[in-house]
Amino acid sequence: MKLYPLLMAPSFRHGEETPWGGHMLRDTLMKDAPEDVTGESLEISTLPGHESMVANGEHAGKSLSRMIELWGSELTGTEGEMPLLLKLLDSQQALSVQVHPGDAYAAEHEGKRGKTEAWIILNAEPGAKIVYGVDTRGEALADIVAGGRIEDYLRWKVVRPGDVYYIPSGMLHALGEGVLCYEIQQSSDVTYRFYDWGRMGLNGQPRELHVQKGLDVCRPELDLDRIEGTTALCKGGSRTYYISDTNFELCRLNLSGTMPLESGRMLFLTPMSQCALRWADGELTLNPFDSVLVPAALQSVALVGETKVLMSSLPDRPRLIEELGYRAENVAGLLD
Repeated sequence: MKLYPLLMAPSFRHGEETPWGGHMLRDTLMKDAPEDVTGESLEISTLPGHESMVANGEHAGKSLSRMIELWGSELTGTEGEMPLLLKLLDSQQALSVQVHPGDAYAAEHEGKRGKTEAWIILNAEPGAKIVYGVDTRGEALADIVAGGRIEDYLRWKVVRPGDVYYIPSGMLHALGEGVLCYEIQQSSDVTYRFYDWGRMGLNGQPRELHVQKGLDVCRPELDLDRIEGTTALCKGGSRTYYISDTNFELCRLNLSGTMPLESGRMLFLTPMSQCALRWADGELTLNPFDSVLVPAALQSVALVGETKVLMSSLPDRPRLIEELGYRAENVAGLLD
């Protein structure tokens, strides 16, 4: 078995699936989007019907699920299904106000994994906002929703490029219009729509809402802010850590030279500008907003260049706590 980093070709959600989408995935990030109304580029995905495909090397053209069959835990560093999913999103209109369940509720009601996620804002039009929680002001959320007053209680945040937001299960949220976003999440498609702004789908019909399930799992007490993170020096630059909960770790590599990458867990890498990825048997040029999966068992991997690289992985919380010491409190989810 000869392991190598997998450059992934995305699957897209577009048209009726994402009536809020636009053309920035194609025109700004140079993705091969199928039409102007394209909301999601599923960069590293095993979701049925939306699997990403290998774009390089001897396994080019194979699905990610097939690679997990071939390489197993050598690829993922864990047993079973792919636990994470990486997306890029373009919201030319606001998304529905939505909430995701935790693992227990999703397993019982949907037979699936729950969904915690995080956003890094890649671009935002001036004044662009996101919905980030709900302030019920002591009222019952069910009464607010039943009375059609949910818009009046939403918490809004103005966003700028580089902002990071942690969205644990139960957090009411929505991207507003004019936002380009990187999203790391548990590998799940369970979404409960609370409210969709009275919008009609491209078929002229309202999209389905899931109000009761949303009420079941929503946690109005969550009142969070953007994640500042904390930066640690390392060989070849530095790393800014933002989130490390039980589901995933999210950080930004500030690359300046040659930065070795650890083995033992799979890594999702997304560079902001061109750089190189090297390993014992080869080298791969990464272009801006490529997505590459580094297998967990691959040794002697390093990034080379001068750029920022977004990196997501399964967490190694004890290691990170030891590395950061007292600064661990600045990483969302790490000490929970």
